[in-house]
Order: sequence, then C-alpha cells, then structure tokens
Amino acid sequence: MHGLLRASCRASCRASALLVLLLAGPVAAVEDDREALTRFAATGAVTSRRLQQDLSQALWPQQQLRAALSRSYGLSITQVSRYLASPPGVALLLQQLPWWSPELAPQARQAALRSAIVADSRDGSVSLLGVLQRLPVPFVLAEDAHPAQPQPQTTALVCGCPQDCGRSSLAHLAFLMACLQAGATGGR
Repeated sequence: MHGLLRASCRASCRASALLVLLLAGPVAAVEDDREALTRFAATGAVTSRRLQQDLSQALWPQQQLRAALSRSYGLSITQVSRYLASPPGVALLLQQLPWWSPELAPQARQAALRSAIVADSRDGSVSLLGVLQRLPVPFVLAEDAHPAQPQPQTTALVCGCPQDCGRSSLAHLAFLMACLQAGATGGR
C-alpha cells in the first residue's frame, strides 16, 4: 500500500513540475563558451563572437592562447587545496572574477572556480581547459571586463597578469594557471 502511495505521489509531483514549466513559458538558453573554447583548443577554429572579440583584445598571439588553454601544470590536490585556502590563494581567485560570467554573483564564481581547480587537480595536474570543463556553473567570457581592482597590501605578493594580457579574459585566465602553480609550489 505504501509503495502504491509513493508511486502515485511521484507521478503527481512530476505532473505538477511539468505544469509549472509549461506555465512559465519559454526559458532562455543558458550561454556557455566552453564548447567554443574546447573547439578552439583542439582545432584553432574560432566559432563564437565572444571568443573572436576576446582574442582581438589579447596582446598574445592566438597560437599562444590556444596552447595555454591545454597546458598542464603538475600540482597535487593537497598543494592546490592548501594554497587556495591561504590569503594569497583567495586573493588570486578574487582577481579572476571580473573575467568570466559577470552575471553570476561573485561568491558563486569564486566558489565554482575553487571547486573546479581542486577537482581538476585530482589527477596530479591542472589545465585551464580542465578547470573550465569542471565548473559547476556556466562559463561566459566577459565582454566588457575591467582589470581587477588593486589588492590590499596583505595580498601584495599575489601573482598578476603582465601588461601583455591586455583586456582578454582568456589571457588573464590562462595566466591564472601559471600563478596557481607558482603559489601552490612556493615558486619552485
């Protein structure tokens, strides 16, 4: 009898959920640039307007950015976890927030980025493409990103992107991987 009630309840819950979706009307497609970045890394093809715009804002050649997407950095999950829990690690993540998915709350982006970096380090290495693929939220290249605000003096030793990153989100995020390795390994 209880099994029959549970099955009936599940069916009515599904029907209610379907009714809510139908009444809500069309849902906007979630934008996500990961597919375009994956294709760019694999073939060099630029298949989205945002990626094309971002590449035009980079001072690095496209081939360097393409290679930077896939480049792996040897880091253990222990090294990454410790570093990202430290004040310089937190500051490094905060520096990256203006460069992607600006419609998401900063706290959500920070937590998602940290989670994706840790998840990608489970095999002993991290790459930007691996991190992006593990983000639990949509990834959109920021179209009008502004450079990160100067960090407080307590985080003065945080790695920053050199001037040749330009206003390219991809360049700034690619440089994040090198900064992550330097911070997590103590600059070794």
